[in-house]
Amino acid sequence: MSQYLLLKKLSVQNANAIAGLTYGFPAITNFLGFAHAISRKLPNEMGVQLGGVAVISHKNIVHARQPKGWGDYVFALSRNPLTHQGKTAPINEEGRMNMQISLLIEVSGVQAGNLSARDELLHQVEKIIPNLRLAGGQITEYEQPDLVDGEEATYTLRRLMPGFALIDQSQYLAEHYQTLLQQDGNACLLDAWCDFAQLKFKAEAPKDESEHAADGSDTAVLKAEWHYEPKPKSGYLVPINCGYCAISPVYEAGKVANVRDQTTPVVFAESAYSIGEWKSVHALEIQNAVWRYEHQYPWYLAKTEPFQSQSIAPDDLENESSEEEMPY
Repeated sequence: MSQYLLLKKLSVQNANAIAGLTYGFPAITNFLGFAHAISRKLPNEMGVQLGGVAVISHKNIVHARQPKGWGDYVFALSRNPLTHQGKTAPINEEGRMNMQISLLIEVSGVQAGNLSARDELLHQVEKIIPNLRLAGGQITEYEQPDLVDGEEATYTLRRLMPGFALIDQSQYLAEHYQTLLQQDGNACLLDAWCDFAQLKFKAEAPKDESEHAADGSDTAVLKAEWHYEPKPKSGYLVPINCGYCAISPVYEAGKVANVRDQTTPVVFAESAYSIGEWKSVHALEIQNAVWRYEHQYPWYLAKTEPFQSQSIAPDDLENESSEEEMPY
């Protein structure tokens, strides 16, 4: 029987708010990496491993401000000490944010009903969490960890209200990309991705010709009517950073200089992008909320469902005529 480790209401300060070309929430890879870090720090004799992760957001505040009190927002960066010459240090910090989240992490290696193993796991996790960072931020507060059975996991999601779970909707990107190709044979994945990221308005001429207004000259000015263009799909859709794409062959261990581990093969990679959706936990099943990695060279992607995803590789951002836009 599957089990889930519940980390409820983790308060994180100064987490990374920028994930490649996206901002507003950390990349999903941060949370999968957090679960992996906990798993590696557990004693080997326990035989416990942590897997996929469901991410539920309760609060998030990006450190941003409006310099003029209106208009565009800019990131609120900290002030660094001056250099020896009395000048501002040439350091550009990343955008930061505070957030409160809950995580449901898949657990394997703990037999259901084994109370001693359950208590030992929760004890170890409670000791490990304060020593870790999450998305580069410091964990300042969290509730007592808990272990829930798979049958109770969906009900546990309901208990995390108010909250919104981030799920994968990369099939929307694939569908819309095919639609754009029918309209424009030169369309690329980036065009489809931007349709989900942009807020678009369209100007239309008024139906009533009497709405012409004079501007003090002999020429009449036509007042345009601006209408919001809905996104290709409904829902709270957001662009996300969903994993990595290899941009080089896999080099044998020791072939690349100055890497951390000379005993592991090395590949150079860049971020891959897709579409996600914030969905209320009151209408969500746990199996649709858990992110897991799927690997097929050159892709290393995080997904929540076993459908074939459509993601944007680095080459697609630079070369719109790339013939390798389909990941598989």
